[in-house]
Amino acid sequence: MRHTGSGATFTELVLHHGRLQLGTADALYSDGNKYMPALTIAHHFRNELPQVRNVLILGSGMGSTMQILAERGLTPRYTLVEADKTILKWALEFAPAALAAHIDPICADAQRHMQQNTTTYDLLFIDVFLGRRVPPFVTTLPFLQQCKAALAPGGHLALNYIINNEHEWLQTQEAFRLVFPHHLIINKGENRLLVV
Repeated sequence: MRHTGSGATFTELVLHHGRLQLGTADALYSDGNKYMPALTIAHHFRNELPQVRNVLILGSGMGSTMQILAERGLTPRYTLVEADKTILKWALEFAPAALAAHIDPICADAQRHMQQNTTTYDLLFIDVFLGRRVPPFVTTLPFLQQCKAALAPGGHLALNYIINNEHEWLQTQEAFRLVFPHHLIINKGENRLLVV
């Protein structure tokens, strides 16, 4: 299936080796249970995940994060925030049936959602892209501070980032460090996962 999203970007949903993949011409947004950023998070937080009761995912994709956590026997409450109503509809349509009752879908821009958010979460995954680029608001101090405020005590956060420009990447690291001084960067090819 092909869908024209914001900015006339074509987003395609394809079945590849038995997995639903969602992507654009230059970026992969979801890859079922093989989605590298979600696998990396699940591995990194493997000891903490059994205590996670609720998860906020900014940029739902096809729900790969939910699928990967479900395969590990976890069924927290999920809040999916996705600006594209078609992608959100697909994520809900193809979510594992056992998770349906655990999903709160929100069709909204991540920036506006976080400006109004009052809920705290045990895990927050920021996976917002326009093609290969992270929208500029994601790496601003106000947005990162709103994300920090949305973490429950002892909560964890991960930001998926693709390096397109070295200068922008250095600015992102500095902004992230100001809000989250104690963090780790996990290198996965062009992707960087900043985790707290």
